[in-house]
Amino acid sequence: MRATWPKNVRWQSAKFWIEGQSLDPTQSISGAETIVPTMRGRWLAQATLIFWDEAAVLEWQGFLAMMEGKIGTVLLPAFSKFRPLDINGNRLRYEEPAGFSNSQAFEHWGFDAAPVSRATVSVDAALRSTRLSISLTGTTGVRPGQVLGIGERSYRVQAAWSEALGTQSLMIQPPLREAVLAGAEVELARPVCRMRFASEAEGVMDDDLSRLKTVTVNFKEAV
Repeated sequence: MRATWPKNVRWQSAKFWIEGQSLDPTQSISGAETIVPTMRGRWLAQATLIFWDEAAVLEWQGFLAMMEGKIGTVLLPAFSKFRPLDINGNRLRYEEPAGFSNSQAFEHWGFDAAPVSRATVSVDAALRSTRLSISLTGTTGVRPGQVLGIGERSYRVQAAWSEALGTQSLMIQPPLREAVLAGAEVELARPVCRMRFASEAEGVMDDDLSRLKTVTVNFKEAV
């Protein structure tokens, strides 16, 4: 089942990392370790979330029911404090300023609710590739260490360099989960990754009388 990430949940802290990039080391007779790389690395995530009222708590409980333990999946936002910059040098917002999809939000609230294209894939990339070329339209580009999204997957940038004005070449991890064609949208402001709970008991909340509740949840990428 595909669950929808609850909109009223607030992030206190988060960490995303890639695990499984090498086999367990083996030792020779001299004691030297041999590290064997693999192409099977996948994302793990741990998030500490805050709930401050009845609506947020009930929404989370409904989300747990939709996830059905480790059965369901969710497009987990790959939260990061240091996100890329827009064309004016301002940090891209993680929060959605106006939560009105396909509405006339700009006239009423001063926010443009339409999707903003900031970067696209400029050269076709094959499945399992770790090299990506992108065209920049509404951003100053990405830096090593930042995370970008393509479709339902997230990738961390290992290295980035410019070969022509308005384009960047990137080295990324993990390898591409699927082939991508030139023109595919690259998400910089709010990348997501399709993930599931790491255990059946993730996200269970104490039903006590405290006003502010927190819960720590572990996820693993659904490959």
